[in-house]
Amino acid sequence: MRLYQPTWTKRDPATGKLKRKRGRTWCLRFSIGGKRRELSLGVRDRRAAELKAAEIVRAAEMRNAGVVDPFEEHRRRPLAQHVEEFGTHLGARGVTSGHRVDRLACLRAFLAATRAETLGDLDAARATAWLAEFRAAGLSARSVNRRGQALRQFGRWLLRSRRIAFDPFEGIATLNELTDRKYVRRALTLEELSSLVEAARRRPLEEAKQGRTRVGVSPKEEKRLRALGEARALLYAFAASTGLRRGELSRLRWVDLDFDAGRVNIPAASAKSRRDQSVPLRADLLRALQEKRSASPSQPATALVFPPATMPTTRTLRRDLLVAGVAQKDESGRVVDFHSLRGTFVSRLVAAGVHPRIAQALARHSSVDLTMRAYTDLALLDLRGAVEKIPSALPLDPPPPESGAYPVAYPSERLFAASGCSSLPGGGVQTGEPRTLVSSAASGRSALSPAGRGGAGDGDRTHDNRLGKPALYR
Repeated sequence: MRLYQPTWTKRDPATGKLKRKRGRTWCLRFSIGGKRRELSLGVRDRRAAELKAAEIVRAAEMRNAGVVDPFEEHRRRPLAQHVEEFGTHLGARGVTSGHRVDRLACLRAFLAATRAETLGDLDAARATAWLAEFRAAGLSARSVNRRGQALRQFGRWLLRSRRIAFDPFEGIATLNELTDRKYVRRALTLEELSSLVEAARRRPLEEAKQGRTRVGVSPKEEKRLRALGEARALLYAFAASTGLRRGELSRLRWVDLDFDAGRVNIPAASAKSRRDQSVPLRADLLRALQEKRSASPSQPATALVFPPATMPTTRTLRRDLLVAGVAQKDESGRVVDFHSLRGTFVSRLVAAGVHPRIAQALARHSSVDLTMRAYTDLALLDLRGAVEKIPSALPLDPPPPESGAYPVAYPSERLFAASGCSSLPGGGVQTGEPRTLVSSAASGRSALSPAGRGGAGDGDRTHDNRLGKPALYR
C-alpha cells in the first residue's frame, strides 16, 4: 500500500520553463490478488488519508479472502434509496397514507437539513441538534416528538432489516408533552352540542336565503340545502354519540350499520387500530339512520352513509360554531374542532358514571389511561358533587368542653385508655374520675385522682435505654 500525491509537469507560459506541480488530494495504490489498483481518496489531510486507505485495503482483503461484510453494500447505497424502501415497508404494513406521507416528509427534511448521504452519516448527535432547532423555533413538544419518532422508527427498521450494525437514533430523548401543550381540545356541553346540531341543520338554507334576496332560492335548491343541513346535523350527532373518528366516518357504508343488532361495525380497513371493531347505537340515533336509509332505498349497500359533500371542512365547522353561539376557543385557550366530538362522547360517558373499562371499550382505546387522561374533559364532570358524597370529617354536634376539665380529645389520654394503662403523661395516675386534677406529693407533678395519691409506686418514671424514651410502669 502506498499513499502519494500525484505530480505532473507544466510549462510556464510566461517563461517557457517546465514546472513540477503537485496535487492537493492523496491517492492510494495497492495490490490485491495480483491485481494492482489505484484510486483517489479525495482528502487533503495525510492522517485522514491513512485511515481511509487502511479501511479500503482491509475491506478489499476481506473480499479477496471470501469474508463478506453484510453491511458494506448498504453503506455504499445512497441514503435516499433506503428512505424510499422504508416508505414501501410502511405501505406493506397497511398504515394509513397520511401516516406514511408524514414519516417520509420528516425523514427527507432531516436528510436535507443535515446533508446526510449514506448510512454512515446518521448520528444521534446530529438528530438531537436538528430537533433542538425546532424546539428553539417555538414548535410544541408534540410536534418535535413526531419528528423524533419518525427517526427512531427508521433506525429500528434499518437494524431489523440488517442494513446497519446498530441503531443510530437510539439515544434520542422524548420530550414531555404534558408540560407544553399548545393545542388543547375541549369537549362540548350538552347545550353547546344541541346548539351545534341545530345550527348545522338550519344554516345552509338560511344563508342561501340571506344571500339571494333578489332572485330567491328555487324549490329544487331549497330541497338540496335542506337535505344537506339534515345530513350534516346527523353527522355531528352521530360523531358525538359513537366517538368515531373523521376518517372512519368518511368511509362508513350502509352495509356497516347493523340495524337488527343496533350497532355500527368499523372494518379493519377503516379503523385506526386495523382491527374489526363495533360500537352500539342509541335508540334515537338508530331511528334517525333508519329514516335516512328509507328515504333513499335505491342506494346500494356499499354507498357511503356520509358522502364527501356532507363532511364539514374546518371553515364549515367554524361557521356552524359561530351560528350556534359556541366559542371555538375559550378563555384558557382550549379549542373546538371535529375531533372534539370524540372527546365529547368519552366525557359524557364518564359524567354519566360509566365504568372506566366500559368507556375504554366504547372509545376503542388501547389503555384506560389514554381514555381518562386525554379524552376526558374535567369541565364536564361534577367535581363538587363528588366531594359532597364523601362523609363529613367534622362532628355533627361537638359537645362543649367542661370548665377546667381535661380535654376529651387529648390524644395521649385516648392512647392510654386504649392500652389499658392508667398512668398518664407527667407521672400522674388515672382513677375512676379522669377529669379531676390533684397534685402528687412524691413527684411534684399533678395526678388524676379524686383523693390524691394513688400509691407510693404509682407513676414512677424509669428510663429504658433500649427504647430511648421513658417507659411507664404501674
